[in-house]
Amino acid sequence: MQQIERFTERHEELADRLDDYLDEHVMPEVEGWEAAGTMPLRAIVRDFGAHGFLGGRFDRAQGGGGGDIWDHVVLAEALASVPSGGFGMALTVHNDMVAPMLATHGSELARAVHLSPALRGDLVLAHAVSEADAGSDVAAVATLAERTPRGYLLRGTKTLVVNGNEAGAYAVLARLPDARPPFGFVMLSVARDLPGVVVGEPANTIGVGTASVTSEVRFEDVLVPEDFRLGGHGMGLVVQLRQFEEERIISAVRACATARDLLEIGYAWIDSRYVDGRPLRSRQTVAHRFAELHVGVRAITELTYRAVDAWIAGETLNVWSPAVKLKSSRLVRDVADAVSHAFGAAAQMTGHPAGRARRDARLYSISTGSDEMMLTAIARAALGVAA
Repeated sequence: MQQIERFTERHEELADRLDDYLDEHVMPEVEGWEAAGTMPLRAIVRDFGAHGFLGGRFDRAQGGGGGDIWDHVVLAEALASVPSGGFGMALTVHNDMVAPMLATHGSELARAVHLSPALRGDLVLAHAVSEADAGSDVAAVATLAERTPRGYLLRGTKTLVVNGNEAGAYAVLARLPDARPPFGFVMLSVARDLPGVVVGEPANTIGVGTASVTSEVRFEDVLVPEDFRLGGHGMGLVVQLRQFEEERIISAVRACATARDLLEIGYAWIDSRYVDGRPLRSRQTVAHRFAELHVGVRAITELTYRAVDAWIAGETLNVWSPAVKLKSSRLVRDVADAVSHAFGAAAQMTGHPAGRARRDARLYSISTGSDEMMLTAIARAALGVAA
């Protein structure tokens, strides 16, 4: 395969602008958001849009930046530097989970009403897929969509909806009455202000941090016009599974960047910490553990960049995507655990960067498909085994 240029001067300038913006506008607010258990997501998204940080790879006609996928890699790595996992998750859901489905599969009307405002920052997007009895197994969703002459009549309940309380539109996966996976599902872009959309009370979770809240969203006989279907009738699950392939690569980018930043914190600590008169880094068990993690971060980051190359080149991602998602998710958990352990009791204090990272890192192995689902996908694609 021809080598694809990765980070250009334009990307480096974008990274610098993002770093400056986060240092000035986000980092000083993180502790307050964590203490309050929420953050002003609508204002945050609005400001990100105003600064041109959203939708870098989408056409300018759709409200995007006219750039490429590496713009989204730069953003994902920048978000990983914020010591609150919910911040990065909230913006990733908006920018890299829902917006791509609207851009690729939405009608002209859906793009005008939901995508363009979202990329300007005027509308927050949420992903309403998970249910009480359907987590990583998205084919098991019970939310029902019945096709009528006026559109789809939607009824059901979605749980753990990130951005649920702040969203102006939800990407909702629902089954048709005669669903036979992978067909017989629809993906709908549902406006929050439609009659019958009921948003529950916010519920803080461990995995995305206390600054980002999730909620239950109920759809009580909500009539959704056909113009707001994403993809073909009966093809909603296919749309979702293909989008998973892309968003899992972005998840891997963020996980690797988080691991890299954590290791830097760990390196500084083991250099400065003395035990029995010797620097902690001189202990063989510590040095070997950090050396192993150093190799892991470099190797899995490169593997993830190679998956981005494949994505840009239009290669099949059915192995690349779950592979980098699996390895990066386990890596960031290992790094968070090792760095927290090196800090000892200090990392148990609320707000300690290593302890907070350990809190948030667990979600990488759950969101957008568990480790087990990644292994199943790899076994099917690479080995032809329905594991």
